[in-house]
Amino acid sequence: MTRMSPAPSVTPPERQETVETVRSLVLPEDAPVRRIPSRPEEFRGADFDARFDFHTLVFDAVGSEDGRTVRLLCPALLNLREPMLAAGITALPSGRPCRAHHRLLDRHEEFLVEVEPCTQALEIDGPLGCFRVEVSPPRFDAFEGERVVLTLSKNNELVWLQDWARFYRDVHGATALLIYDNGSTRYGPEELLAALREVEGFRRVTVVQWPFRHGPPGYGSKRYWDSNFSQLGMFADARWRFLQRARSVLNCDLDELVLSRSGRSVFEATEASPAGVTSFYGDWVFGIDGVTRPLDEAAPARFTDYRHKLAPVVTYRYGLIPRYPMRCNPKWAVVPARCPPEAQWHTHTINGWWRARLVSRDFRFRHFREISTNWKYDRSERESFDPARHAEDELMARSFARVDWAR
Repeated sequence: MTRMSPAPSVTPPERQETVETVRSLVLPEDAPVRRIPSRPEEFRGADFDARFDFHTLVFDAVGSEDGRTVRLLCPALLNLREPMLAAGITALPSGRPCRAHHRLLDRHEEFLVEVEPCTQALEIDGPLGCFRVEVSPPRFDAFEGERVVLTLSKNNELVWLQDWARFYRDVHGATALLIYDNGSTRYGPEELLAALREVEGFRRVTVVQWPFRHGPPGYGSKRYWDSNFSQLGMFADARWRFLQRARSVLNCDLDELVLSRSGRSVFEATEASPAGVTSFYGDWVFGIDGVTRPLDEAAPARFTDYRHKLAPVVTYRYGLIPRYPMRCNPKWAVVPARCPPEAQWHTHTINGWWRARLVSRDFRFRHFREISTNWKYDRSERESFDPARHAEDELMARSFARVDWAR
């Protein structure tokens, strides 16, 4: 039997909780110019326009610790890029013009603006109009030395957030939570913070209000993943505003729990790794008729309701190259200070850093199909038990036994 090492104990001297906002720049709804989607119309779908972000120019304007730069974090500007590049930028209150260096990334763009210390805002004046954007000061001190779980969430059940936090606290030794709330309508940020207050053992809990359209998904599983900007902007904001001095950071959604065959903490393993990064694949966890507790709106599904994962399936391309059609795309953990500054934190990897492509054999996450608001598609349909398809998950059961689900 695999020995499960105990998670590090956490006795916070003083818990710190905050709700943060961003300093964004958004074109008016009636502006004569707006972002034009790059995706051909025949691949957009009926709800594309309702999901697409036509108007955001800047997600956040993040200052640096030395006060000499401001990083403008932007969704893909597309047709708005040339007008933004042509704009003049002035530091306020000094009134001095600024030089800016532009970076074009996947579904994300950045302007690194050179400013003088004590700059409080930027004025951007160009073909799109004249705008003022305030500067968000960096908060690296808030997460210094912490093991942070980072996620983007909208309208998820509060009990899911609580259980998710308890799991990472007890199984992996997480000490801090950084949750970007993507415009939840079921509750406000203070109610979310109050629910997390019931979970003991964290030194820092921060909720960031992130009010932007998430963006439409791609066309199928592979094509046209070109119009969902929000999550990549969130990663950049978390990295450059909050997490540079974090001990380590884990990127996982609310429906994902990371398991370890050896029982080791994913934070500990990442910190000890040669590159400071760990990537790992995932497996789906389904509800099964007659086995899993029936879904009930009055009593939401819980992680502990589930016992089975999808059994591994391997096929071969050309009879030689193995493929895993049911495997979930990887997630990652990183030591921010050891991540190359030019690399881009991304949903399933860290782009531009080959070391992030190396996948761990020790860690694997479980992706819970029914822990979902069904925002992308309906995930509530259940299957009948099939021993060839569903496997009893002993590793998940052992990991759940390490969690104090009551506090």
